[in-house]
Amino acid sequence: MSTGPLRGVRILDATLFMVGPWSSMLLGAMGAEVLHVEQPDVDWSRLSGSIPPTINGTSIGYITWNMNKRGVFIDFKNESDQTFAHHLVETADVFVCNMRPGVAERLGMSYEELSSINPRLIYCSATGYGRTGPRAKDRGSDNTVQAMSGFWSTQGKRGEPGEAYRHYTQLDAQTGNTVAQAILLGLFARQRTGKGQRIDVTMFDAAATLQLPRITEYLDGQVHEPQGSSAFATAPNRAFRCEDGKWVGVAVTSDAEWVRLCTVLGDEVLSSEPRFKSNSDRVRNRGALEERLIPLFAAHPQAYWLLHLRKHLVPVGAPMDWETIRNHRQVVENDYVVEVETEAWGKVWTGGPPWRFSKTPARVTGTPTPGEATFELWEEVDRREGAVR
Repeated sequence: MSTGPLRGVRILDATLFMVGPWSSMLLGAMGAEVLHVEQPDVDWSRLSGSIPPTINGTSIGYITWNMNKRGVFIDFKNESDQTFAHHLVETADVFVCNMRPGVAERLGMSYEELSSINPRLIYCSATGYGRTGPRAKDRGSDNTVQAMSGFWSTQGKRGEPGEAYRHYTQLDAQTGNTVAQAILLGLFARQRTGKGQRIDVTMFDAAATLQLPRITEYLDGQVHEPQGSSAFATAPNRAFRCEDGKWVGVAVTSDAEWVRLCTVLGDEVLSSEPRFKSNSDRVRNRGALEERLIPLFAAHPQAYWLLHLRKHLVPVGAPMDWETIRNHRQVVENDYVVEVETEAWGKVWTGGPPWRFSKTPARVTGTPTPGEATFELWEEVDRREGAVR
C-alpha cells in the first residue's frame, strides 16, 4: 500500500499520448490511486500513437508515461460504460483529460455533468491552446507549440539561421508538470473551501511560461538573436571545446565565480579587465570575452578542467551519454534511474521519483496491463450501489 503524500487520492485519468499521462504518472508516484482509461478494444501496438521504439510491440512512451497506475477499460460512447464512469467519478478526487475542446462534452464527461455528480471533484482539462480563440480546436503538439511560444526565435548558432526545434517532447513534459502542479493546487484549495473546481491548462501557456524572461527582455527593448550554447543572462555560460576534442559546460553566474574561473585559467588579469568586470559587462562584450576564453579551454583536456574547476567551486559539467548516466555514482546513489517490473513488458528502466519525502516516500510501480483492474472496479461499484439500495 502506498505511503506517499497523495495516499487516499483517487484520480480518473482519461488521457492520451504524453501530456496527460505524464502528469498522472507523477501524481501516481506521489501515492495517488490513478485509474488510467483505455478503450476496451484497444490495439496495444497503437498505444500512444505507435511511437517507436517499442517493447513487445508497445511504445516505450506509453509504458513509461503510464507507470504508477491501474488500468481500466471504459468506452465513453457506450451508455453502460458511461454510467460506470460516472459511478467512478462519485469516489474520485480528480478527473483529468487532454481531449480537444468539446470532445469530453460529447462523451458525457463535461465539467458540468461530473461536478453535479461530485461537487468536490477537481476537473483538470489539458489542451493545446485552450477553449477559446482561433486555434482552440487545434490539437497541440510539441514542435508546433515550440514554434508559437517563441523557442524558435532564440535557438541556433550565433550569426546563423535559427534552429527549428530541440529535444522533442520537452514541452509535452513541461505541460504535464504544469498539469500535476495545477491538480495539487486544486486539491489544496479544496482543503480550505470544501469545493471542487475546473482547471484549464494549455500547452501554449505552459511553454510561454518558460519564455517569460525573454518576453520581458523583448518588451524592454532587447533584440534576441541565436547565441549557440551561450546563456542570454550570464557570461561566460556556455560549452567549451577542450584539447582532447571533448566538451565542458561552464556556468559562471556571479562575479566571485568569474574571479575563480580566471584563477583556474591562469589569467587573473582577465578578471580585472574593465570590459569583463561585472556580469553586465561580460554579457555586453560576450563576443570578445569568448574569443579570449576559447583558446584557453583548448589548451587542456576535459579531465583537467573538470578537476580544477570543481576544486575552485566553478560550476562545470561534462556531457554524458545514456550508458554513462545509467552507471554514474550520482545517479545510482540517488535512484535517479530505477528498474521496475511490468507484467506485459518485463523489466523496464525508467526515472526514479524526482522528489524525496522524509516521512511519506514516493514510489515507482510498473505500468498496468490495459484494463487489468476493470472487473475489480465494476465489483466495487456494484457493492457500493448495493449498499446504497
